[in-house]
Amino acid sequence: MATAKMTAASSIIQFLTKSKRKHSDSRARYKAQQLKQSTAIFLDATIRSTNIQGQKSLKILRHIIKHTDREILQYIPEKQMILECSLVLVQAYVAHLKLTRSFFDRFRKQPFASAKKCFQSLIYLLIPEMQEMVIDTILNFLQRENLWKVEFICVEILTMVLECKSPASLLLYKIVNYVETLLARNDVLQARHTVVVLQNIIQPQYWDEIKHSDMSKLLRFYHSSAVIGESKNQIYELRRGFEICLRNLIKVIKPNQLSSLLITMLPLTFDTILSDEAMLEFGTTVEFAASTLELSENPSQEEILIQEYLLAYIKSSTASKSILASRIFAKILDRGRNFLQFNTPKIFHEGTYYDIDINRYLPAQRQMFETHRREFENALSTAIEFHSQRRTNLEVFYNVICMILVEIPCGYTACAVVCLLLGIQRRLLESSSNSLYNQQQMNCIHATCISIMTLINWIHRGSSLTAYVNTVLNRRFDHAPHLNPPLKEIYEYAQHHITWNEATLFFDALELRYGLWKCFRINEAKNPAPQKIYSRLGGAPRGGRKSKSRRQKTGFYRIGL
Repeated sequence: MATAKMTAASSIIQFLTKSKRKHSDSRARYKAQQLKQSTAIFLDATIRSTNIQGQKSLKILRHIIKHTDREILQYIPEKQMILECSLVLVQAYVAHLKLTRSFFDRFRKQPFASAKKCFQSLIYLLIPEMQEMVIDTILNFLQRENLWKVEFICVEILTMVLECKSPASLLLYKIVNYVETLLARNDVLQARHTVVVLQNIIQPQYWDEIKHSDMSKLLRFYHSSAVIGESKNQIYELRRGFEICLRNLIKVIKPNQLSSLLITMLPLTFDTILSDEAMLEFGTTVEFAASTLELSENPSQEEILIQEYLLAYIKSSTASKSILASRIFAKILDRGRNFLQFNTPKIFHEGTYYDIDINRYLPAQRQMFETHRREFENALSTAIEFHSQRRTNLEVFYNVICMILVEIPCGYTACAVVCLLLGIQRRLLESSSNSLYNQQQMNCIHATCISIMTLINWIHRGSSLTAYVNTVLNRRFDHAPHLNPPLKEIYEYAQHHITWNEATLFFDALELRYGLWKCFRINEAKNPAPQKIYSRLGGAPRGGRKSKSRRQKTGFYRIGL
């Protein structure tokens, strides 16, 4: 892509410098007046199309570009008129291509074939010195000619401008200001057309440098549009367009800019007065930004600040804030795209292959978890205590714990999660005599705990720890299956099921400490890693070396202590 751009730029430069004879400013102004007459720009747009002298206009425009120095072209007062005349030709060129009906017409020479090349050559002569004038002239032309409602023409013209390496940040700033003006005039229909054009021109190959300040107004518009009140104003009607624009911008900005954007979006989500519906509406875009963020091997101060902020809201007394903060936290941790693998608790059998990416062990990530371990345990235990009445809420907290285990695969995180689970189990057993938890809720939490314990076994494959967890698991299957996954809303109890709080059905701290000690301290022999089995329907894998992604999924990285 970069090579193609350089080739196109070099051809345009050769096109500009081909002629040796240059015009004076008076000659250039005379040619500009001829161009004005041939394009009939002084006429109304409804009758102009029949009065445009296409070939003559293009010939004059090429003559101006070839024989006029950039200093003279930028000096003469007719430069804006020349740009508008070239826009008339480009508009006719784009409209003719779009409205071509016959298949064979697409292979014939088009009447305005060189309009795009002349237009971009003219822009190269005017930028970067007069880039603001170029953008203002183009936007004013689109408004005066009432072209915003013809969205495909606007998209093509603005894309041609971006191809000339015109600053995308300036174009974003100007269009958002124009939308603000339209909203002040209550022109919602025109604003909707403009937002649709904006979301279509945001492409990764052109939008590489975006200033955070230029995104702030668009972010404020979307935040205002997410507010759902009794009377829906005109901004509310544009909320989907603002959301798509933001999502497209999130895809093209750099990682450090994305961290700054998240730091701005999180307070707008949690610290402003929003209804639960409005907060979840805005939070979906925050989740998307979090899933796009890739944590570096050495987390920056902004990334640490984001995680500390989310941990503070995971233990919030408001259920909607706690759930949303947990989902965003899990999306940030998810480097291997494992989020959907942990949507509900299940048993991870030691000899079974699961499509889970165990990420590479990073000492910096472990150090960060060590620093915030107390906050993490306190946040998750508080959230489970306050908001685990609903099954969907409990599944979100389960997702967060599982993401910690697979994204920071070391002995420290395994031991920390085991301590967290033991604390939750102890709190449940102590509260069995009061009404803090109902029976259905306790069954779901116990099933979630043993699901996480089997995941620890599946990741680290310690023989002693796996044997003990399987013993507890089999006792539950025999006498209290309601303490194992899957989670259910209503449990039916058979006559041979023993009392649910029998001591042998729960984890003993000494047994778990012994299994963890043998797994991570004396490095006992590991159970064999499960391998992916190909069925006859799917076909056997072809011979040859495995790809990197397949090697990562079928094997395990070194587990740090």
